[in-house]
Amino acid sequence: MNDTLDRWIQRVTLAALLALTATLLTVGVSLYAADSKAGATTASSSATKP
Repeated sequence: MNDTLDRWIQRVTLAALLALTATLLTVGVSLYAADSKAGATTASSSATKP
């Protein structure tokens, strides 16, 4: 295969993997933040109930 084509494929693959990594990190952080808020709300509401 052509070396230029190989480098182009490597660059596209690297860009796709970096985009996937960023997406997964964003989803993970947002889910972790949502879980933390839900846990804090549950803890505070149960603490105020007699």
